[in-house]
Amino acid sequence: MKSADFASLPLAWLSGGSQQSDIVLSSRIRLARNLSGYPFPARCDDKKREEIAGKILERLSETPFVSVLGTWQMDGLDELRRNVLVERHLISPDFSRQTGRGKVVVVDDQGIVSLMINEEDHLRIQVFLGGLDLFECWRIAGQVDEALDVLNYAYDEEFGYLTACPTNTGTALRASVMVHIPGLEIQRKLGKIIRECNRVGLTVRGMYGEGSESVGSLFQISNQVTLGQREEELIEKVSGVITSLVQQERAARLKIWENDTSKLEDKMWRAWGIARYARSIESREAMQMLSWIRMGSQMGILPQVPPGEWNRLILDIQQAHLQCFEGRRLAEQEIDVARASLLRKRLANWNNE
Repeated sequence: MKSADFASLPLAWLSGGSQQSDIVLSSRIRLARNLSGYPFPARCDDKKREEIAGKILERLSETPFVSVLGTWQMDGLDELRRNVLVERHLISPDFSRQTGRGKVVVVDDQGIVSLMINEEDHLRIQVFLGGLDLFECWRIAGQVDEALDVLNYAYDEEFGYLTACPTNTGTALRASVMVHIPGLEIQRKLGKIIRECNRVGLTVRGMYGEGSESVGSLFQISNQVTLGQREEELIEKVSGVITSLVQQERAARLKIWENDTSKLEDKMWRAWGIARYARSIESREAMQMLSWIRMGSQMGILPQVPPGEWNRLILDIQQAHLQCFEGRRLAEQEIDVARASLLRKRLANWNNE
């Protein structure tokens, strides 16, 4: 598959969702599983990892509700393609740096289900949908999980599913939601939000999860603990916190608008002007401008940019995506120029001010 095709793999969440999609970009359920009788991947040699991957792929091929678009050995992907998969949230940053045979990524033809085989655990099942839709993600993930359960998962009656990292032991379920909360960031309420999330067993991370920083007011919120609670309880907790956060963000935007309308309008239109006409723009600045544009569009101040187009933009301006679209490696300065060019062309379609 060509590099440009990698940057255009289907992703269902990009089109947005029906629930809270003005604030919530995507919902994800991730399940960690290991096969009984094998060491964790870090202790496996190539032969054992290939044997594990073979069993998972064979069973997956017999699963009627997962239509596989692509199956790739990580060793067969160059750095650019790996980085595209990271930017599209199909693999973890850590998996992109791993080497050795038997490390595989599988993506379905709708961009809803992806599997990481022999990352930290033998199997990571991931399901993504747009908006706040964790229970539907859980339903789909449960189907895949049930189909693969015949492989004999490592499970303990007392501790639940056994995983390489102790924090995943139990349900081994991670429910995470990507939110856009510029209003709360402007009001400097993020510290309070992070403390409150930690208090109820949730964690707040940047756009690419653990170890990543936040850009463009985008944050991932997920459960920290998987032991001692049922899957439905964990999902309900995350969903409840996100619903409250959405209400707080909407109230924050209204308050900012009421307090200083002209200042808010000025920042939004300046962001539009920079993104619409810049000839070179760095990634962090571009993400910040797009954050203002999304909020301004949703508040009826800026031209109406559909959520799906905005979602695609935040991916397409990333470094690996830009290089794939250009069909070659780009120097840092060239990347900034290509990013500005893409923004000018795409935002021109919505230039109805």
